[in-house]
Amino acid sequence: MVDLSIIIPTLDPDREFGWEGKIAAADVEAELLVCTEGSASAARNEGIREAEAEKLVFLDDDSVPQGEYFDRVAELLDEYPAVTGPIRDTGAPVTRGLSTQYDQGSVGHPTETVVGCNMAVRREVIADVGPFDERLPYGHEETELTDRICESYTVWYDPELTVEHPFAESISDYLEKQYRHGKESIPYYQIRGTDVHKQMAKFIFVPSYYVSSTVRKSMLSAVGQVVSNVGMLRGYVQYELGNTRPIGRGSSESDTATADRDSVP
Repeated sequence: MVDLSIIIPTLDPDREFGWEGKIAAADVEAELLVCTEGSASAARNEGIREAEAEKLVFLDDDSVPQGEYFDRVAELLDEYPAVTGPIRDTGAPVTRGLSTQYDQGSVGHPTETVVGCNMAVRREVIADVGPFDERLPYGHEETELTDRICESYTVWYDPELTVEHPFAESISDYLEKQYRHGKESIPYYQIRGTDVHKQMAKFIFVPSYYVSSTVRKSMLSAVGQVVSNVGMLRGYVQYELGNTRPIGRGSSESDTATADRDSVP
C-alpha cells in the first residue's frame, strides 16, 4: 500500500531530481508522479487522478526536500488535513528574502499561506473542496485552493517540513514573476468574488507593499511592486474591461480563457 503520492508538474517528462534516494530511504512507501499537462494546475490535477495514496504531496520540479521530509509529511498528515513548511531560497543572492511567504517562522501554527512548491493535503480534503482551479494556470492557483481548504479545514505550518527552492534566478526573472503575479491576480479576485478595485487600490497606494527590511531590499521591493502593479493593470484591461472573466471549470470556454492568460505581451 502506497503511503504518499508525490505529485510534480513539469515540462520535462524525463527530468531527474537528484533526491529520489530520499524516497527509497524513507520509512514510508511513496510513489513519484511526474505530470506534464499543459499548466501547473492541470498537471497537479492529473497527478491527483493518478495517485494511489490517500496522502498527496505537491512539490515543484525544482523543489529539494530536506532531511527526513517524506517521513515527516506522512506523520503530519495523520494529524492535520493539510500541511506546509518553510522554503529555503536558493535563487539569486540579490533577490533572496524578497518573498514574504517562504519562511513563516520557527514555531508551528495554523496558516492560510501556502506556496505550491511545498504543500501536502489528504485526498479526502481535495474530494470535499475540489482540485486546483485550471482557470488559474500560473500564479495564485495554490492560494485559491488554500482559500477553499481553509473555509472548512486547518492548514498546519511545520518548521521542520523544509524544502529548498529558488524564488528567482536573477533580477529580470524576479521582475517577470512580479508582472505575471500581478496580471494573474485579476482572475483570482474574480473567482473568489473579491472586489477587484479595492484590491488594486490596496497594492497601488499602501506604502507598506513598497518597503522591506533593508534599504537594498526596499529598493528591489519597490521596483517589483511597481512592475506587479503594471501587470495588474494589464490584467484588469484584459480580464475585467475585456470581459474575459473566468467561467465554469473544465468547459471549452474556460480552456480558451486559459490559453489567453498564458500569453504575456
